Amino acid sequence: MKKFKVLYLINYAPNYRDKFLRELGKHVDLTVTSYAGKEANLTDPKQRVGYNYVQLKRKKILGINLNPNEFTLGNQDFDVIIVGYTLWNPYRMLNLLRNNKRVICEGLIYGRNNGLLTKILRKKFIEASEGVLVYSQMVKDKLAKETKKPIIIFNNTSFSKNEIKKVDIPQLCKRLNIIWIGRYQDRKKVERLYELACRNKMVNVRLIGPGIREKFSQKELPENFEIFDSAYDTELEQHFAWSHVVFNPGGAGLIIMNAARMGRSIVIDRDSHHGPEIQLALDAKQDFIDFSNTTEVDSYINKIFENEKILSKKGDYLYEKMHNYTIEYMADMYLKAIRGEWL
Repeated sequence: MKKFKVLYLINYAPNYRDKFLRELGKHVDLTVTSYAGKEANLTDPKQRVGYNYVQLKRKKILGINLNPNEFTLGNQDFDVIIVGYTLWNPYRMLNLLRNNKRVICEGLIYGRNNGLLTKILRKKFIEASEGVLVYSQMVKDKLAKETKKPIIIFNNTSFSKNEIKKVDIPQLCKRLNIIWIGRYQDRKKVERLYELACRNKMVNVRLIGPGIREKFSQKELPENFEIFDSAYDTELEQHFAWSHVVFNPGGAGLIIMNAARMGRSIVIDRDSHHGPEIQLALDAKQDFIDFSNTTEVDSYINKIFENEKILSKKGDYLYEKMHNYTIEYMADMYLKAIRGEWL
């Protein structure tokens, strides 16, 4: 079978995306272009193996990325170009208008801006593509109302099948052990968990990830609130072994996958804007509450103490659903699109 030569244009290719890129690189001659992860507080892999990588330099004017290399690289002898959809990178998007190469659109597709111009441009670019690879069923359902182009869902994740490993939940005693993992961003609203620890001594809270320690450096931390730098593999498993539940007080993304693969239930803010990974939490019927309402949050914690079995029940269900969200599955879906197997 022919090994396709593929150019994949995305914003960033950090360490948590590297495993997927390596998996895809086993099946195609893959070249990836992106910007340095540090520009978005992300960590790039120390070494890239199994695919070619071109790091781009940022050339931004009025918030728009204007690097012509995102277009000219596509002039090389690639069989397929996969374009990570974003109107903030016009040179990249011009690849979708090529008529001498197969070009696939990929990504979230929808942002927070959905004005008339955005809709017009989306229609133009989507219709110019061969088809679309999307993160979740929700994105497909929305996009299918706007286009007849074929759409494949790849269930975005960062974990392989062998990383799905349930960690036993410790017995609930005097305090509920709450964990949160991710890089600091304002939209994730982790300050709400700091406030929870300050007011409610029935909980212990651990925040794990880059940028968090700096954010709280000027605050006095209560004894039931801890901050850890990035943790992976065995170290991260140890944090989950300590925890009873994952609380996500703002925008949710890959944290849902981390909770699922370890067998922990996740409680998510119902009023925040979430990434496509929210599909897994919806499929697994996880709980959504208003984290801005302290009474509702404290009431939810009280209910857990009244019936702690809810933690293992919801965690088990999320764990089982996680088996449909692996990098092997993602690579299979990308390969279908690359081979033109849309139906």
